[in-house]
Amino acid sequence: MALKNEFEPADVARRLADWLPGALGVAGPVTVDDVVIPQASGMSSETVLFRASWTGDDGPVTRGLVVRVPPAIGLFPDPDVTREAATMRALAAHADAPVPDVLAHETSGDVLGGEFLLLERAHGDVPGDDPPFVTGGWVVDLPAERRGVMYDGALRAIAGIQAVDVDATGLASLHDGSTADAVLEREIGYWREFYAWARAADGQSPLVERALDRLEETRPSLDGPLVPVWGDARFGNMMFGPDQQVTAVLDWEMASVGPREVDLGYWLFFDRMYSEGIGAPRLEGFPERDAVIARYTELTGHEPRHLDWFEAWGALRGSILLVRVGNLMIEHGLMPPGAPFPVSNPAAHVLAALLELPPPDADAAWITGSR
Repeated sequence: MALKNEFEPADVARRLADWLPGALGVAGPVTVDDVVIPQASGMSSETVLFRASWTGDDGPVTRGLVVRVPPAIGLFPDPDVTREAATMRALAAHADAPVPDVLAHETSGDVLGGEFLLLERAHGDVPGDDPPFVTGGWVVDLPAERRGVMYDGALRAIAGIQAVDVDATGLASLHDGSTADAVLEREIGYWREFYAWARAADGQSPLVERALDRLEETRPSLDGPLVPVWGDARFGNMMFGPDQQVTAVLDWEMASVGPREVDLGYWLFFDRMYSEGIGAPRLEGFPERDAVIARYTELTGHEPRHLDWFEAWGALRGSILLVRVGNLMIEHGLMPPGAPFPVSNPAAHVLAALLELPPPDADAAWITGSR
């Protein structure tokens, strides 16, 4: 479903106003206004921003709320909104990180044509992906010292998520008691299947296929407790206030329970992709890799292991996601047929460098907006 094509904002407001009293457990009518359906909500979910007002026991109430709607044809082969909602609720209640709370999960499809989540609205700015935030915009305009504050706040949010006790907070349902070894082995199998689904019927990425084999052959042996894994740990999924503190940790479609290094490795990969991967200078104020690892260790009390492997694993996951993104963009006419982006993109070039594999043939200029 494409909300911005199927419903006008006024229609969305009316439908939500009819539904919200029951969802919020309030008596009397609810007024919905200031409905905004952003045109760039991402490929994983669509977003509706709005304001809801009603009269409560203590007088008038006004709240900023958000609806997140999974698209009919999206980024993931197996979206699980119920799992996403359970994860966000548990972390909103227990994590020392600003995870938006899920107020309701609508499953009937009667309101907006499909299931969706109702969330508290957070406020702030999100570092952009297209063009990458390191090439221009509000992050580049910050003084270097404030960028350092921003980076440290992001690491503290990741540490806060990982500090949550899986078994004591309702997150145990995300796993079956498997060991870290078993979880990682299962994840490799999942991403093999994801790649097979994401690639075009007659397409392939030799780099991705070689990387899958390489990383499966060199998979580290792990022990120790499992933690909440965000799965999509990067600046583009965080919102920052005017003091450069994190005001929201967003996008929980890939959440799971697993080794701590999964999120740190993915974070390091994205950090590298938005510098070396796109040929951009590293922003002053952002710590170098060794300093990032040292700060993470200080915040978590955990000495990360096998980070070279986990950074490459993050690059592989990012490359597979961009196979899907590229093919969707071609399918929707946003790129010409035969465009190299599905297999030749910044993630793929970083992956090739990390594993010392031959890089894709085409350059990675598409994501920078230079074409």
